[in-house]
Amino acid sequence: MKARHLEILKEQGFPVPRFILVSENEEVDLSFSERDCFAVRSNFSAEDGGDHSFAGQFLTRLNVKKEKVKEAVQEVFASYAGSLEYKEKANRGKEEYCPTKREKGEQEKEEQQEKAEQKKLESSIETVLIQEMLFPEKSGVLFTKNPKGILSEMVVVLGHGLGDKVVEDQENVLTYHYFPGECLYQEGHGQSCLSEQAQESPGLGLEEEELKTLFTLGERIEQLFQKPMDIEFAIEKGKVYILQAREITTLDMHLPVRILDNSNISESFPGTCLPLSESFAGEMYSGIFTSLGRRFLGKKVSSYEELFQRMVGGFSGRMYYEISSWYDILRLLPFSRKIIPVWQGMLGVSNEEISFSKKTPSFFLKCRIALLFCYYFFVSQRKMQELDRFFQERYAEYGKRVDAEEDAQALYRIFLEMKEDLLREWDITLINDMVSFISTHLYGKKTAFSLETMKPVRALSALKTVAGKYGLDSEEYRREKKSYISAYGDRIEGELKLETRTYRTNEELLDRWILDSLETENAERSEILEAKHSLGKACVEKNCVETKFSENDCEETSCSKKPSELKQRRSFFYRLAESSCNNREISRLHRTRCFGLMRRIVDKIGEKTIGFDVYYLSLNELKELLFSGKDFSLKIAREKELRKAYERLPVLSRVKLLGQVDRDPLAGEISILSYESFKEKRNIGGQIGTPGKEEGNRKAGRIGQMEKVGKEDGDATARVFFGRGVSKGIFRGEVLKIKSLQEVRATEAKGKILLSYSTDPGWFPYLNMAGGLITERGSLLSHSAILARELEKPAVVNIPNIMEELQSGDIVEIDGDLGICSVIKQKE
Repeated sequence: MKARHLEILKEQGFPVPRFILVSENEEVDLSFSERDCFAVRSNFSAEDGGDHSFAGQFLTRLNVKKEKVKEAVQEVFASYAGSLEYKEKANRGKEEYCPTKREKGEQEKEEQQEKAEQKKLESSIETVLIQEMLFPEKSGVLFTKNPKGILSEMVVVLGHGLGDKVVEDQENVLTYHYFPGECLYQEGHGQSCLSEQAQESPGLGLEEEELKTLFTLGERIEQLFQKPMDIEFAIEKGKVYILQAREITTLDMHLPVRILDNSNISESFPGTCLPLSESFAGEMYSGIFTSLGRRFLGKKVSSYEELFQRMVGGFSGRMYYEISSWYDILRLLPFSRKIIPVWQGMLGVSNEEISFSKKTPSFFLKCRIALLFCYYFFVSQRKMQELDRFFQERYAEYGKRVDAEEDAQALYRIFLEMKEDLLREWDITLINDMVSFISTHLYGKKTAFSLETMKPVRALSALKTVAGKYGLDSEEYRREKKSYISAYGDRIEGELKLETRTYRTNEELLDRWILDSLETENAERSEILEAKHSLGKACVEKNCVETKFSENDCEETSCSKKPSELKQRRSFFYRLAESSCNNREISRLHRTRCFGLMRRIVDKIGEKTIGFDVYYLSLNELKELLFSGKDFSLKIAREKELRKAYERLPVLSRVKLLGQVDRDPLAGEISILSYESFKEKRNIGGQIGTPGKEEGNRKAGRIGQMEKVGKEDGDATARVFFGRGVSKGIFRGEVLKIKSLQEVRATEAKGKILLSYSTDPGWFPYLNMAGGLITERGSLLSHSAILARELEKPAVVNIPNIMEELQSGDIVEIDGDLGICSVIKQKE
């Protein structure tokens, strides 16, 4: 198999050192090469099978002189003798393939069979591979798929000199992890032109072109054999050679393929999450979708119950949608081929690849669901209002019970009761979400539908006014603060992560924000007065007739727009979009309160047991801790170290997995590498900067590609990024890059364009002061998009890798209508 793969690669023009094959009794002829040294490698037919694919199973001799090659060949054959398969073949003899006595009428048929048997005999003869010996500066192994089962990752293990030490794991190595279109990072000590380390002296590492060549060869070889491949390579005098290529047999392709996507969910679960948050979120999603399945599928729900258990999943300590499960559910809907692209666009799913894990639903099942969907489409808004009233009643009751209860086991039982009670009708919110997506898409306008989004903003503004008037020590402020926390105390960045400390759990966080905001107002007051004075002076100097004309003109313009606006507002899709978006925000606030109630339960359980460490347990482990007294101290210590390690790894927007698998935490040194040429290589539409192709890409919704336009005289290239425009307007300003809100104060956001991976409801004080917003994730209906429209701030979201491309201090211009971010000037 090894030699056959090399022959195929050679025929296809891949860089393979010259080689020959010899059988056990064949004379060795080395005239194929002018080199003095050779590598004599095993080529046993069963070596690369599922039970035999590992390095060092049979003998390999390297750096063998010409006169010693025959001896080395015999040594390799001798290593075959210990194999059971080899002994069976040796004892089988040739009589198995000898032609039998033929009858006259079957002469021709027997001759054909004889040729086939002879060919089979020849193919069964074991051989040894003699290959030109290379003396590489570095060599290693390229896996086109991570052998652990991470199908979206390519891995390079690199070592000094000959590759045998790397294969046998006897050499200190440098490992490159490459997720095409996502990121490239290096594990271990080494030097590379891609890293920030200076190369004052030669060391272990790959140049950018070498890496690019390796990954390109790997992709081509995998495509050629249509299998994940394990490729041994060597680099001699700057040229990459392929020494071996075999299938990765450790991958169990019978396991289900899982596709995880963090579009939209990263807003609610930013950064790494602790196990209890992952577990609780999984329970919530599973419970809601199970209820939805019972509503629509009836008795058929049992065939989808396994699917409902994997709606979300954790990977490297972060939360993801199991997107393939969502596609299976969306396929049940009428006109699913039309609905899925709409859902992708509204949710901000940038990778449009669609995959299913279940068979196509039957025609009768789809008819049943179609009828029910039409019914719920029209009654969804009434159902949402009923859910709102139901939740508010139940939430108040459970809140009182949690506050009064002191027994840890009883608190856990309240959680179980609460889960069953509140989730019973919660699946209607999923129907409302779909109604919101469809009606907003059909209406086709970027109108700020949601009034609910502004309620917390106005309440916080009122609290700030009271603080400014009476002071933070006043009774008036304490009363207003209590009212705000009662209504919105759980609404903060990372609000769905149970471990997040909110205004309800720590009132000082709210006091700190109010003080910060008041300081900003005091600093701005003089600037505002000066601006008003200058404006008034300018108005006095202006021609009064000209001013009156301008005002009248504005009034006429405003009046002329009113009939069309009223007509739009009377349309069915406008009213449905407005209602469903408002109800969507109401349900999201209730969801926040539900998670906040669970946080209160867990906090009280922690006070009675092991403190904050309860958040490092899953729900089942928490149950064991409370009811059986099991000791989880070792598991908690492990989880703490894992989360520290995962914080260091790059964030992935999408990952493809084979079964339940996770990234290695990588305790060693990790360096994030730049790979500009990789991105350019994968630009959609081929050549960069072709107007017709760029326009076609925008129409197709393929966003995030970078257009580069060359300038003369060595000037820096102008850069334009395309994303999704979610709030209209054009704004030019300075970038403020934010990875965590804890790193910046709200005052720093004044007049700047905020840049982040994503936002959540806790961002509104910062966005209120900012001039615009750019995010790497997001969609038309994400919370940040709705809030940006309410505050009339230009916003462009869903620009891949923008956090890597821009820095604080860069000057950019964003166009919220077209979804364009143009770099005006980069900070030196």
